[in-house]
Amino acid sequence: MKAYLPAAARLSNWPFAVKMAFCPALAMVALLGMGLHGILVSSEQAKLVGALVEQDLVASTRLATSATELQGINGALYRLTTLQAGRSPVADPDVQIRRLVERTSTLADALEEQAASKAPEDAARLLRLAMEVRIYRDAIDVFGSMLEIDFPSAVEFIVPFDDNARRLLLEMGVLAAEVVQEAHGRAEASARMAEHSRLVLAATAFLSALVLFGVSAILTRWTVRGVKQIASATERVARGSADADIQRLTRGDELGTIVRSLAVFQENISRIAFLAHHDPLTHLPNRVLFHDRVQQCLARTDHSGSFTVLCLDLDRFKAVNDTLGHPVGDVLLCQVAERLRACVREGDTVARLGGDEFAIVLPNILEPAEIDALATRIIAAVGAAYEVNGHQIGIGTSIGVAVARADGATSHELLKNADTALYGAKSNGRGTVCFYEAAMNASLQKRRALEIGLRMALLRDEFLLHYQPLVDARSHDILGFEALIRWMHPERGLVPPGEFIPIAESCGLISEIGRWTLRRACLDARSWPGHVKVAVNLSPVQFKDRQLLEVVRTALEESGLAAERLELEITESVLLHDSEAVLSSLHRIKALGVQISMDDFGTGYSSLSYLRSFPFDKIKIDRSFVRDMPHDSNSVAIVRAVVGLSATFGISVTAEGVETSEQARQLALEDCDQLQGYLFSRPVPATAISELFERMAGTDSVVSAPPLGPATWPAATVA
Repeated sequence: MKAYLPAAARLSNWPFAVKMAFCPALAMVALLGMGLHGILVSSEQAKLVGALVEQDLVASTRLATSATELQGINGALYRLTTLQAGRSPVADPDVQIRRLVERTSTLADALEEQAASKAPEDAARLLRLAMEVRIYRDAIDVFGSMLEIDFPSAVEFIVPFDDNARRLLLEMGVLAAEVVQEAHGRAEASARMAEHSRLVLAATAFLSALVLFGVSAILTRWTVRGVKQIASATERVARGSADADIQRLTRGDELGTIVRSLAVFQENISRIAFLAHHDPLTHLPNRVLFHDRVQQCLARTDHSGSFTVLCLDLDRFKAVNDTLGHPVGDVLLCQVAERLRACVREGDTVARLGGDEFAIVLPNILEPAEIDALATRIIAAVGAAYEVNGHQIGIGTSIGVAVARADGATSHELLKNADTALYGAKSNGRGTVCFYEAAMNASLQKRRALEIGLRMALLRDEFLLHYQPLVDARSHDILGFEALIRWMHPERGLVPPGEFIPIAESCGLISEIGRWTLRRACLDARSWPGHVKVAVNLSPVQFKDRQLLEVVRTALEESGLAAERLELEITESVLLHDSEAVLSSLHRIKALGVQISMDDFGTGYSSLSYLRSFPFDKIKIDRSFVRDMPHDSNSVAIVRAVVGLSATFGISVTAEGVETSEQARQLALEDCDQLQGYLFSRPVPATAISELFERMAGTDSVVSAPPLGPATWPAATVA
């Protein structure tokens, strides 16, 4: 049939009057020609409609391709945002952002190219779409710049543009649907014309003969079938069917792809919105949503109501991460989140603020007894044992409580004050509940000011050392000095070490201060007589520094001080945690020739066991045992036992806190080796040591010390 269509098409182009001018003898041929003309016209119209529909489909396909590219850009942006939110490793996010910007520019160019071949109205719509795609490209570029700086703000910035991208996808879908609808209209018109042709052919066949009827019926059937196929395929495209095929179109329906892309896009938008307000690990509300919930509670309570905010973090969680790894820590955080959810009621908000810090909003619990009971349940639940990947893990928590509006009228004030109360709870020994009080904030501000001052003190060289002598118990000759640090604050004057040393330990400055103290003490001792030693205290925190051995070696090398003239004093608290590592470090230091002393002996839990585990050179009897001598028989007995025990181990003994002649004489009778206290001298600066040597030279009896003044404090160290 196809072979005859070109010839029939040429015949059908003849004028109708010429075709009807034949003689009656050719009427049958004329009727047959009319039938053929109808067939050819229908075929030509079907071809024309098919061509137009194909053009519309090409346009719709290009729009669908553009929409798919836009969806791909959005999907890549979502994956990048998801990986960055979970702190997962991302392969060069800047490169990925640049690729997304290039893809978006290419998409805008494609839309402008499509507009060039469209009618003015459609071209204007496509150009507007291209312009908005370029705006989205610029937003992606800005998002990439913000991503590494402030991730939550970056997410918040990009969400409106994601909404705009969804609208662009919808608009592309509408435009494609209009194109398909136009094709559908053409197909329906073609179908109507084909139906008309079928009727004409039927009439012609009736008048012409059974043969002509048969030929006409066959031609009409072929024509109508082609038109119906086009119309049916167009309708399936309009309905989003996956099996539509027009003019050898065998691939899947593009409109169906657009609809599916829109569904995936909507799902991605929902996921991004979830991640913007929830922690990706525990799925708890994050800091942004937490503040929003607090603001909602503040709005509901107005100026007369109240609600409660709890702030808590995990004790010993860092040790879990350091020893078992972050994957175990992540699983542990998820288990903690589940326990916290189980402790609260429906309507309460449990949020993870970051790291191991959580917060809870309790809208309807106001009585302190109820709050305390809930906090106690939370502490018990979180403190119960965990099993993660075969590891038995024990952690705990402390809780700070702030009540609106007494403790704050904004979400940030409430969280800050609850965090201040949490600091108070941890100061009380951890595993406790603490309600916020106004004095806590003043105390915390004072502590923070001291911490800032400590950092500046290292830079401004505001620290200085005073030295208290260690004398022979019988001759009272000076055998050494204990180095005691002081801080000359530019505004507050001399700050007691007991006030700033704990802060230095908690904020990580103690290692730097200890390094300075050791170096300064060795340099000062270099000018003393060769038999005089210098004792420097070590903080437990310093033993966490793997460079401690090198710090000691460097101080000795720079000063030129003999190693046997340096004593390092430690307390039992140094050995309470990770004792094997500490003992190993002490052995390496002792191998340099440095002497090791145990300070405050007898005040801890395991003093005797430590004497077996490490060969100490000296122990210092705590001042609490010396204070009541010689009148308290129990104190005398304890000192006698310690001296006897030390003699058995070959360890020398120093008694601290000697303030009276009676104490000194009794300690000498008990065979104590060295004495230290205000009876002999207060701590003095390095410049006064020469005078102290002259004053005590040749002294055969104990000389009472002058009365204590306000500028004198008990012996304090860097420990």
